[in-house]
Amino acid sequence: MRPKNSVVLSAMLTVALTGCAALPSEGPQSKQIEKAYLEKNTAGFSLVNVSRPVAEYLSRHGGQSFGDRFGKGKPMRAETIGPGDVLSVTIWEADQTGVFASTNSADRGTIPDIEVSSRGTISIPYAGTIKAAGRTPQSLGAAITKALETKAVEPQVHVARKEKVASVVTVTGGVGKAGLYPLSLRGDSLLDVIAGSGGSSYPPYETVVNITRRGEIATSYLDHVIETPADNIYMRPGDQISIERKPRTYTAFGAVERKGNLEFGTGNLNLLEAVGKASGLSDIRADASGVFLFRFENRSVAERFASEPVTASGGQVPVIYRLNLKDPNQYFFAQSIAMQDRDVIYVADASTVSLQKFLGLLGAAISPPGAAVRTVTTVNAL
Repeated sequence: MRPKNSVVLSAMLTVALTGCAALPSEGPQSKQIEKAYLEKNTAGFSLVNVSRPVAEYLSRHGGQSFGDRFGKGKPMRAETIGPGDVLSVTIWEADQTGVFASTNSADRGTIPDIEVSSRGTISIPYAGTIKAAGRTPQSLGAAITKALETKAVEPQVHVARKEKVASVVTVTGGVGKAGLYPLSLRGDSLLDVIAGSGGSSYPPYETVVNITRRGEIATSYLDHVIETPADNIYMRPGDQISIERKPRTYTAFGAVERKGNLEFGTGNLNLLEAVGKASGLSDIRADASGVFLFRFENRSVAERFASEPVTASGGQVPVIYRLNLKDPNQYFFAQSIAMQDRDVIYVADASTVSLQKFLGLLGAAISPPGAAVRTVTTVNAL
């Protein structure tokens, strides 16, 4: 008969060869991810193998774009009068007996400061109610002059904006001086307004810019705006700009040396650099052919690159990009893929790791008390 320990060892090895996957593991192996994609894809994710076209696309497309959301626009001239503006109106007449004559200046009358109503109108003596909103001071002066032609003696009207309430942009948060900033006559871009408020208090790659326009909100990082002229959009009256500090981060887990939530620490970070910041792949655990990048993408991207139909609903769908770093070509692809805030990198365990774990447990179980456990250095893949 075989010794009892040999019987136990034989039984345990049989279990190992049929059920290594049941051992504790930090995450799925590459083949398990692919199987879930093809057979049990309850999350509706798309699995995309990184190729040259995929890498080229991911190198050009980053986060949310102000230009895409609002359009670049054109300079908004701040001459246009709007509700809430305070106007100064001076009226000259050719005769001292005119209706606007005064003891100090017989041929001129200055009307007290007038605030444009919420309906965009003002009221002028003898001229009645006149629409002011949407007009320049010059065109409003001409309208008042015409209204007074039959009432005053050869009237001439000058209109000036004393307070530009309607043509302002609100800036709040981490800037030199938050407040209301009137738009200039030349028109102002987003960077103009931020600079005028004293600039961001944080590094550009950690500065989040939020723009609210007509109830619609868009967000981008300041360094992206600086590097992308199309996103340095022109401001509109009533726009609200909020500046806050939010370092970009990504999560790394699986067979990497440094796990957890890691900061970019720079404006631009590619996938290969992100793996490097996680101290690289684990020599004894990692499956270099199973490096995965998890993120949400526009539905059109998944439909363009995925090998199977997209089953997830909505405009943003989960996508897993897979790289094989055993292929030297893929290192160049990884260098061109720009990381985005809240990306997830996962490196799968090699197929031998489960068996190594099992044999380690087995050695500890069958060794006599106090005996050293011999390390198994070479095993065959399951």
